[in-house]
Amino acid sequence: MIIMTNPPKLVYDDQGRLIEVILSAEDYLNYLRRIAAAEDWESLPAYLQDAIDRLLIDEVRSVDEKTFDLEAVLADRES
Repeated sequence: MIIMTNPPKLVYDDQGRLIEVILSAEDYLNYLRRIAAAEDWESLPAYLQDAIDRLLIDEVRSVDEKTFDLEAVLADRES
């Protein structure tokens, strides 16, 4: 279960159908962490895989300042 710190904002179209849910950044990151822990990676759509990848990269960078940019490392190897 995901506990939200802020109530989501619900957006409806002219016919009263829910078309969008807006979460706070903190709640969205918690949602991504929960998905990453509970779901099969291969079953996730590409946009969620990308979002979780970015989340994990940011978490690693915040913990250890001695991280390296993979693209830079690979570019150095090619030259």
